[in-house]
Amino acid sequence: MPGTAGTSDLPPTKTITVYRNGDAFYPGRKIVVNPRQVSTLDSFLTTLTRAVEAPFGAVRRLHTPVRGHKVQHLDDLKHGSVYVAAGNEQFKKLDETLKNLNPYLYDFQIQPVVHSRIVVSAQIYFSFCGIVFRSVFTNGDVLEPPARIRIPKYTLRSWENVLALVTEKVHLRTGAVYRLCTLDGHPICGSTELENNQHYVAVGAEKFKALPYDQFSEIHFDLRKSNKHWIPVLM
Repeated sequence: MPGTAGTSDLPPTKTITVYRNGDAFYPGRKIVVNPRQVSTLDSFLTTLTRAVEAPFGAVRRLHTPVRGHKVQHLDDLKHGSVYVAAGNEQFKKLDETLKNLNPYLYDFQIQPVVHSRIVVSAQIYFSFCGIVFRSVFTNGDVLEPPARIRIPKYTLRSWENVLALVTEKVHLRTGAVYRLCTLDGHPICGSTELENNQHYVAVGAEKFKALPYDQFSEIHFDLRKSNKHWIPVLM
């Protein structure tokens, strides 16, 4: 039937998570992008206005959460990714919003009393802060500077959100980050398996490439202006 053929040509349905610009207390909302219901970005933004009930009024822009890249077309949306809905106001990246407006979710640290010998448990600290990746390496490229990434507590609730945030920080040549692996190639299956202050390798659709990442975990990278290449410098 002609109608069936046209339907099969439609892009696949995607699910994304949308946060409100500058609102650290908004938990985010899962939004299903169905091309049968919305065909343009403008019509989708109208749908978002009702869905997120933003205090700034109509949703006029959609940004990536950290770098703030503006979504230009509906096809640019990636399944499982995180975005920030904004109006006409200035964009505020998601991690800065949490840091400025809600330190208990982003960077809260318990300081023991000076005369007390009580040591605050790391589990208590990270129940407020989330997790910090000491180094996230690019799969197959030990000369690419590793990224140090803070994963806020609210992001850890969704493994898809964790991978979306890592994708924003680590730019794989193959595209989005699909997996996180330990330095020896063991895949991480969820947020509960993550450990604070550890090294990981960001992997896309390609296979994990076993390289001596551990030999570079303490290396500082120095950009030489003479040849414009990243040179590993042992400290």
